[in-house]
Amino acid sequence: MGDAVRPADDIFNHVLQESFRTWSSYLASEDEGHPFPQHAIDLGSLVCQTPPFLGGSAAASDEKIAFACEEKQSTQGKVLYLAWAYILSARWVELLGRSRDHECQMSYSPPSCEGPVHSNKQHMIQIDIGDDACAEEVSWWRAVLCSDSCWDATTKYNGHEYLSPWSLSATGAGLIVTTKGFLNTRADPPDSWTALEYLRRFCVHHRLYAQCSVALAGVLYIPFMRGGTIALPFPKESSRLKSKEGDGGSTVPIQELLKEHGQLLAKYMTLSSNVWGLRSILCSTFFNKDIECNLVSAWLNPAFAILDSISSKSNSKAAFLINRQPRIGILWLGALLTDLAKSILRDVRAGMTAVDLPASAWTETSQSFLSSEIESIDGDYIHRDDECRLLFITAFESHDRPPIWPWKPFGATHLSETELSVFEHAWCTGHYLEYDSWEWILTDNRSIKNTREQTSQPTDKKSQYLHNRDSPVLEDYTYNFFSQSLSEGATRGIFRWLRSTGYPSSERPMYQLFWFDMEGTDDEEAPDDEESDVEMQNSLRKTHVQLWLEELE
Repeated sequence: MGDAVRPADDIFNHVLQESFRTWSSYLASEDEGHPFPQHAIDLGSLVCQTPPFLGGSAAASDEKIAFACEEKQSTQGKVLYLAWAYILSARWVELLGRSRDHECQMSYSPPSCEGPVHSNKQHMIQIDIGDDACAEEVSWWRAVLCSDSCWDATTKYNGHEYLSPWSLSATGAGLIVTTKGFLNTRADPPDSWTALEYLRRFCVHHRLYAQCSVALAGVLYIPFMRGGTIALPFPKESSRLKSKEGDGGSTVPIQELLKEHGQLLAKYMTLSSNVWGLRSILCSTFFNKDIECNLVSAWLNPAFAILDSISSKSNSKAAFLINRQPRIGILWLGALLTDLAKSILRDVRAGMTAVDLPASAWTETSQSFLSSEIESIDGDYIHRDDECRLLFITAFESHDRPPIWPWKPFGATHLSETELSVFEHAWCTGHYLEYDSWEWILTDNRSIKNTREQTSQPTDKKSQYLHNRDSPVLEDYTYNFFSQSLSEGATRGIFRWLRSTGYPSSERPMYQLFWFDMEGTDDEEAPDDEESDVEMQNSLRKTHVQLWLEELE
């Protein structure tokens, strides 16, 4: 099968077998009682370099957090999800309200929230918030859990009114608050810190720890939904006696957990607002910086063969994804909670991955070959992946935007056939991408700058542990492991970015292959003799030289 583009059969088979062993190692054993490692629920450490929303104050705690990763009591994910949506919206109003150009408001929407909501069409789940809840606290929970939209977070700007990015309408929520407290119909909506205190009291009452962070991660995907609808699991009603037993096994009280989340809310909001970036972080689970574009199929086919074999009703899929990349495990749990994981996995399977360099730097996750350092030149050739890096760093012509394909091109280019910017910097040392800062540009020509923080966070590294279990083999799965569609798309994409200004004559055997399908390069339109092709390329290079000299002047 091997030619100027496609790998030889033995190379493909070797990568396929190694990839299969790697992906198989992330399968959780049948008898594992705790499939999720505690550090996989640590949302705070993920945003270590993320700039706070609108420059809002956010200080990360140095204290490590341990979570109870298995909840054997009631599941309150929907309640926590609705509460976090309010809290993020309230913080949005508080941060945006500092602007003189915005008129921000947090308000209740009476009279629909003045009492319990009843429905004849569905079973209503009673939510116990405790007998000691004050009247304002009862009002807030009823507003948050009401089936209709009972609270609004808005801003008026240039004559238009806008909703918070985390606004939602809990249609058909089927939740009612049960308490002996009285309802204060004239209560003002609480600020974000007061709402966090109400949430803390609820979590302590129900012994909720890991679920609290997972629900918060799920809320980060609300801007991702673009007005869509999700179905969250209903809470399970449990006895009030059982709900007060123990502390769920956490070594850190829920007070400390929610305090850290409160301090990091502005960072979570920045990450959530970058919809493409959030998507790219999940896609990074499948990225491998050592895989070349023409071997992507050999790398990813085993991953999806295994995913297809995992039951969607178990925790095995979550464990598989978390075991691969524990650092972003909390984001996968949020995506699985909101059912967004399906669309992400579907797109990656189709070769439609996402790359976002700011999000990669903010979360210290590896998403693209561009972020690797450039190797030193040895001889008259430069690796094509280094050629790509120099083209992007120097922003040569149409290469000022990073490629959306994360996989590196194979092979090398003779230095005499590279662009001027590549040739000029090929022997330099120390060229690489490094995150420095983020600036919020204000309307009064000022800016808020957030510089890179010095942290001791570990670099992004995919898990490499193996379970003590019988290793599966390719024959155990019904899957087309030898499909080349992912490699074909990745190869065509990255080479179109690399050669957007034209192919050197030496690569003619490559771009004439069907994987490239380049317009205007077929034999009928191409010059008959090689000299004509060289002459055309030289003419093009002379034009580039003239443009380069004009820029120097």
